[in-house]
Amino acid sequence: MSPIASADATSEIGLTWFMRLRWWAVAAQLAAVVLARAIGERLPGGPLLGWAALMALTNAAVQQLRRHYALDGAVALGGLLVLDLLALTSLLALSGGPSNPFSIVYLVQVSLASVLLSARWAWATVLLSVGCYGLLFALVPVGGHGGGHHVHAAGAAFRAHLWGMFFAFSGAAALVATFVTRVTRALSAREQELGRARERLARSERVASLMAQAAGTAHDIGTPLATIALVATELEREAAGRGDLQRIGADARLVREEVERCRGLLDQLSVRAGELVGEVPATVDLAGLLERARLSLGPDCAARLRTEVAPQLGPVRVPARAFAQVVSNLLRNAFDASPRAGLVEVRVTRQGSRLQLEICDRGSGMTPEQLAQAREPFFTTKEPGAGLGLGLFLADRFAGQLGGSLSLTSREGGGTCVTLELPA
Repeated sequence: MSPIASADATSEIGLTWFMRLRWWAVAAQLAAVVLARAIGERLPGGPLLGWAALMALTNAAVQQLRRHYALDGAVALGGLLVLDLLALTSLLALSGGPSNPFSIVYLVQVSLASVLLSARWAWATVLLSVGCYGLLFALVPVGGHGGGHHVHAAGAAFRAHLWGMFFAFSGAAALVATFVTRVTRALSAREQELGRARERLARSERVASLMAQAAGTAHDIGTPLATIALVATELEREAAGRGDLQRIGADARLVREEVERCRGLLDQLSVRAGELVGEVPATVDLAGLLERARLSLGPDCAARLRTEVAPQLGPVRVPARAFAQVVSNLLRNAFDASPRAGLVEVRVTRQGSRLQLEICDRGSGMTPEQLAQAREPFFTTKEPGAGLGLGLFLADRFAGQLGGSLSLTSREGGGTCVTLELPA
């Protein structure tokens, strides 16, 4: 899941739970009014009931909007938090101002914003909470005037205590916003990394299934091919000394050669499936390898290939057969994507101890959605029947087995570049 999608999911879940919390707050306000009247306490019943009604109405409105429209969860949640902060400030102003112990609820609002919303929202909530708390000192002056020296001294001490609470709250709110947003961001990054790990595991399991099928197919085909090769060899040997059977001997030789060709394809099957089959890394001359790959493409494609190998690159140590197969697959993909007369460019460089091989085509490029799926097995943008969609998937697996990486960059109408990076 992308960071944006993860943040959207978090805000949607947070909005659902926050609206449930507000319903409980509505019930608590109603209960407080009833209890206060039962015990004879004086509370601002009118404002409490008014804000309870407003909270209930806004909750119902948001629920209806979510049912019929694609509502932005972060914006809705942030708007409800701001509304509740204003409601809390008005209620505190009517019931003791900064001396009301329920002013600690400001910190609850800051904590909710830090957990459920982005850092910008969290700090906006901090600033708004501190501003509203400070406004209470202007709206509700704290006592301390008249009544003698002792009363005046007690009032001054009480004012100092309340201002100390205000500054303590401001520091605590900033600390909560800083700590919680950073922890939330770290946990989100960890969750994304776990998601990528699960995705790699799922891909590995698909590859294992593919390899099992390839190994079974190779084994099943190998036995009849060996029988055909043996019979063809015997026919060729018997026909060698008889003039009337020369045509049969030629056909038997052709059959044997085709069988050997099939055997070679079976030998490459494990390499095409992305396994190194125990191949020991060998010293490879990249310039020579690219030249052989160019000649294997045929004269038309060979004339359209442009290669650029960094000077003094030197040989590299990689599993030679697997690397050659991967390069061949990537080149064929590039030519398939390019127009008939379009060029394909290959650049090979070394960045420290890393080898970078970049292959760029002149095709129509890929959309962001196609780029996201390009390395998945059996995904292809080619015409039906033109490919299995395994080239990039196998190249990516090959790079991963060697501790490297495969990356793609593309823009619609501007071609695609595939960069294979390997330790060398």
